[in-house]
Amino acid sequence: MKKRSSFGLFAAPGKMRGLTLVELMIALLLGLLVVGAAIGIFLSNKRAYATTEGLGRVQENVRTAFELMARDIREAGGNPCDVDLPVANVIINGATQWWTNWGVGLQGYDQGALPGSLAGTDAIQLLSAGDESVTVTGHAGTTFTVAAHPYVAGENLMVCDTQQMALFKASSVAGTTIGHASSGGNCSDSLGTVPAACAAGAPAYLYKENAVISQLHASRWYIAGNGRGGTSLYQATNGAAGQEVAEGVSNLQLTYLQPDADASNYVAADAVTNWGQVRAVRIVLGLTGTELLGTDGQPLRRQLEHVVTLRNRNL
Repeated sequence: MKKRSSFGLFAAPGKMRGLTLVELMIALLLGLLVVGAAIGIFLSNKRAYATTEGLGRVQENVRTAFELMARDIREAGGNPCDVDLPVANVIINGATQWWTNWGVGLQGYDQGALPGSLAGTDAIQLLSAGDESVTVTGHAGTTFTVAAHPYVAGENLMVCDTQQMALFKASSVAGTTIGHASSGGNCSDSLGTVPAACAAGAPAYLYKENAVISQLHASRWYIAGNGRGGTSLYQATNGAAGQEVAEGVSNLQLTYLQPDADASNYVAADAVTNWGQVRAVRIVLGLTGTELLGTDGQPLRRQLEHVVTLRNRNL
């Protein structure tokens, strides 16, 4: 008689078989291989995404930096009238403050020579007229009459006509008038260039109708530490503290094309003989991503180059 199992069923001899230890180990090994492959694909995709995202950030930083820096370089030394005009700078200490020293429309600094810039990197200083200009309708004494304007008292301005240009500090603004009195930060009431802008008794110069007043725009571009363990590209304007423009910019190298030089003969700042005749600037930016990528766990690095031609050939 067949024995009944504890479940009320008859066990069939020779039919009850389970997995052997070897078979179980093989099954586990195959499962681990499949899971390992899936994890590898996931990590690879994650790394590829991080790489693409890091590259996108670097490229976006470069586009922003190049556009802003190139705009300042193209306009260096420019004004609404004529780049060869004599200049009367009556701003107090205007010849010594870099942001009002119109004699240097463009100047480069090599290998950390600009105070505050990162050692081994270049920097550049640029001056030009601002974006907003107004037309003079009258000039008497120390007061310009203009149409509506955006300027405020104490702002550095420039005025020019077909004969000369003057840099002055707006001593007062009221409605449609702009003052340039010596009591408001200028060394003289006169805006004449002869015998000298701030010489005692210098004859007054009255600007003609349709002369143009605009802001004075001065900027410095350089690399510095960003306080987060990395470096960034900075822009300092009109004597103010530098503002971070692009994170991850680790190097800036600038070379300059002089007049009558071969188009490929760009030289470093210390080899420039006349800053007023520089025709173009070559910008080389070194960029370092913020994420550690790749099998070596290093940040993504790129070097990009851009050449900017100056609109005002004679600064």
